[in-house]
Amino acid sequence: MSSLEKRLAAFSKLPLRAQLAMIASTRSNPTLAQNQEYLEGLERVHAECLQASTPEQKAVYEKAQEKLLNG
Repeated sequence: MSSLEKRLAAFSKLPLRAQLAMIASTRSNPTLAQNQEYLEGLERVHAECLQASTPEQKAVYEKAQEKLLNG
């Protein structure tokens, strides 16, 4: 398993809110944002986790997403 695969596997175990925060911080970091493969991998894993989440998890996630976007 490559280093990227290991990081994405660990990322997939985080709560959805933590994933969202990590994606946002990766995008805002000039160095990390340059690694498109990594950022795309985070977004892909996040989408998969969101798809597999329960309605309750999605509700908590949507509140966190709204807070993150609206400050």
